[in-house]
Amino acid sequence: MDMLNLYITYRPLRIGWCVRSNNIDDLRKAIFLSNILWGGRFNPVVPVDNEALALQLVNVFRIDALYPIRDDPEINDFVGKLQYRQWPIIHRSIVVGDSRYLQHPPFVTVLDIYHALVGLHEEYVKDLTQPKLSACLYSWEETDPLNDVFLATFGAYPPITDVPIDYSGMMKKALAAQEVTITRDSAVPPETLQKMYPSKITEYLLKKSAHSGWPWGCPGLYMGDSHDYEDLVAYWNLRAASIDLLFYDPSQKARLDPLKNAWLGRLTEWISKSSGRRFPENRIAIWSKDRNSLIPSDILSQNRMRCTADEHIWNALNITPQIVHFKEHSVLASVTDDYPPRAIFQLPEKPFLDDPQLMHQHLVVSVHALVDISSELATFSPPFIPELNEHYGRKFYYSYNQARAEPSGVGIITSTTTNNLTLRALDVQELIQKIFSTSGIEAKPSQAGRVTSRLIQQMGGLQGCRVFKIAGVRRLIEKYKPNQSFTKSAAIQIIGQNDPTTGHPNYARYESLCLEYNPRLRKWKPEHAFLYLLKKRVFMVGLEFRCPQCELEFWRVLDDVGSEAKCEYCGTQFEVATQLKDHDWAYRRSGLFGREDNQEGGLAVSVVLQQIDTAFTRDMLFTTGMELSAVSPQINCETDLVIVHPEREGRIGLVISECKTRGKIEAADVQNLTRVVDALPRNRFDVFLMFAKLAPFSAEEIATCKMAQGDGEPRVIMLSERELEPYFMYELAEHEFVMRRSHALSLEDMAEATIEVYFNPVLKTGN
Repeated sequence: MDMLNLYITYRPLRIGWCVRSNNIDDLRKAIFLSNILWGGRFNPVVPVDNEALALQLVNVFRIDALYPIRDDPEINDFVGKLQYRQWPIIHRSIVVGDSRYLQHPPFVTVLDIYHALVGLHEEYVKDLTQPKLSACLYSWEETDPLNDVFLATFGAYPPITDVPIDYSGMMKKALAAQEVTITRDSAVPPETLQKMYPSKITEYLLKKSAHSGWPWGCPGLYMGDSHDYEDLVAYWNLRAASIDLLFYDPSQKARLDPLKNAWLGRLTEWISKSSGRRFPENRIAIWSKDRNSLIPSDILSQNRMRCTADEHIWNALNITPQIVHFKEHSVLASVTDDYPPRAIFQLPEKPFLDDPQLMHQHLVVSVHALVDISSELATFSPPFIPELNEHYGRKFYYSYNQARAEPSGVGIITSTTTNNLTLRALDVQELIQKIFSTSGIEAKPSQAGRVTSRLIQQMGGLQGCRVFKIAGVRRLIEKYKPNQSFTKSAAIQIIGQNDPTTGHPNYARYESLCLEYNPRLRKWKPEHAFLYLLKKRVFMVGLEFRCPQCELEFWRVLDDVGSEAKCEYCGTQFEVATQLKDHDWAYRRSGLFGREDNQEGGLAVSVVLQQIDTAFTRDMLFTTGMELSAVSPQINCETDLVIVHPEREGRIGLVISECKTRGKIEAADVQNLTRVVDALPRNRFDVFLMFAKLAPFSAEEIATCKMAQGDGEPRVIMLSERELEPYFMYELAEHEFVMRRSHALSLEDMAEATIEVYFNPVLKTGN
């Protein structure tokens, strides 16, 4: 049984509060509910009336579950379109039950602040004569002009009539919290931000995954109207993205100036101490909902920058909301030997209460395999494709609606009382078929794909295929038909590509190509490559005999040779010993390599995969040979190879490929694959067309492939023997062409290198 090293993180569910625009009651209810949830401050509000903006918010915040703030046809319609983010808990409400029924007291279905209050009490209050923190429950009049600003900033607990659990009483008891009233006729004291208030409690113990990016992640002020619904939503969502902001309404200048001045003073000091690290330009962000908003000159001073909170900032290119989580852990999982393999592991220490009475509360256990030890047929590292959440739930876990795709793993939604998990590796071929099905394309394995897959398995995996980088090895396989025999000396000469005049091998560039671990070998020679091929049963050794009766020659594999042989043509039996004098061994292609179909092009595919696997080192998923079909757009073609690889900023690279040994890349090949690529959604995938062959491309082929480039980002990748044979993909090309880099670490790098080498080449001086 193998062991798998897993990186485990507990985190609260990130909930998207689905509301109707300009409905202040919806917004208030969402904020109230956020304050009773651990991590609730980081749950965004999603106005469903603007569907384009709502979808952007869902994607950029990587929302785990959408929660309709009320029963409304438009809200329900929006949620119904995103089934892969459906509510994952059997109870459809955040709070279930009624305090009037003592036998069945109300309970919360997701991780609530009760756990945080207990932790804060243990750390700062318990057994101390004076608490080490100052906790306040702020209150204000409902008619206060700053009512909603205070609610969004400091937080408050919902009325007991709406949520039948006394969270205010819990906070008072656990933290000795004082009730403080903010009056409408006086300034807000600067020290209010230094207290422990409800909104701040929701952040307790939570760490942030990454910074939101400069300049969008810089702290500052939100300039807006305290009665403007859009301003309030923008302010809430910016803070939910982990941007530290304070709302400032110029019409409430007298009340807010002391708080604003204290806040800006703290930020100036904070940014100054962080200079050159977190905030490279020492600037404070001044936000407003549009560029037309008037900003007083004293606020928009020289060391401050203006930011606009319009819908464009949520396009995943500007703000990157952080995922909040608890402390990370590393655990070892036992991996079973069956297929697909299962990983079984104990969950690490919990930062929350493991109380059976809280079994109804749920959170996310994020699981990331540090090294994916599963075979090339299955994976414990699924790609970040939220549309496949249901597939991950059914196959990776055991519940269709409780798995969530994450950029570096999978999140499992489970109860706070769960102590162990069992996960199943995903079948890679089935996974890639599901990826195509999300775009309406049916994919199924082709005969060529099955042959290539078996070839790779016979060689012991992708790195076992590196022997096919050697041009002489490929020539040897091509030269002899399955029924033709050859000698060892002839094979070694072909592998070494011996010079016909001198007889010396032309093998220098392959001498450092390590085929398998052997510390005694510093330089690999043609005979070593031949022995490796024998070991992998690419060739089999036998003997050739001449029948003494019919005088026809036939071959016998060594395992079948005895003291007597029987002619396969006339049936004559004769003594083998009579023909062994000075007899040389005879070799023939065997197994898949004994087929007349040249392994259905499998050599080219295996070399391409081996080279990309070497360049990327990890996280590549692939399947060989798929038949693709769709009705609209009309698709009916075959691809030799599909590769799935994580690219930048959580996006997924998807490669559709045509691979040839020596054949020509035809215009029809390019047109067919272009049709497939154009049918795949750009909001989720960076799609590439790869054309590869184990020979040079002609000028005509280059021009044909260039036609598939399109008008957007580079998407065509071309690989010839020049890129496939060296260890580093472009180490030969960089001697010939002007290139920005000689190594490719991503599919995007390979597409850019294709432009430099094939489409717009610039020769180096002297070439």
